[in-house]
Amino acid sequence: MTNDNCPNSTTPATDIRLATIRIAKEYLKFSAAHFTVFSATDRERLHGHNFTVSAEITAQVDSNGMTTNYRLYKDALQHCCEALDEYVLLPGESPYLDITQDNDQYLARFNGRTLVFPMEDTLVLPIRNTTVEEFSYYILQQLLVGKALGDNVDLWALSVSVSSGPGQSGESTWQRQG
Repeated sequence: MTNDNCPNSTTPATDIRLATIRIAKEYLKFSAAHFTVFSATDRERLHGHNFTVSAEITAQVDSNGMTTNYRLYKDALQHCCEALDEYVLLPGESPYLDITQDNDQYLARFNGRTLVFPMEDTLVLPIRNTTVEEFSYYILQQLLVGKALGDNVDLWALSVSVSSGPGQSGESTWQRQG
């Protein structure tokens, strides 16, 4: 007996089968201090979070019934988390924050005040603000630009989510065009 609502086991060779893998491991996290800049005159006080990171990978299923060796993604995400862990994170591309180096410290000028951060404890990231939206985009770019994921994946979409606590996260997505 066949079910007319389900495709049979033979599908045309032109069909592309996609699957989405979700990765949200407990070890994919980083602790960091930051402050969000709201405007030229308003910012949060310096504080910290235990950020968690997850990802969704959409790729073509191969003849072996797999989209990819997602251990590569777990390893790449873990590397990104370790690189951000236990630092003060500053937005190097903020339109409201002027960051310079002075010997072994960063000077961050904001609204007529200068905040001083030891270089050994601080990362200046190529982002506009230290928000979950920008952190997710930064990590997404690290995954896409680096060769950590290999060249053998027929990737259709990749999303990275960063959460600063339960119920509060930002997600950035890359999708194949065409």
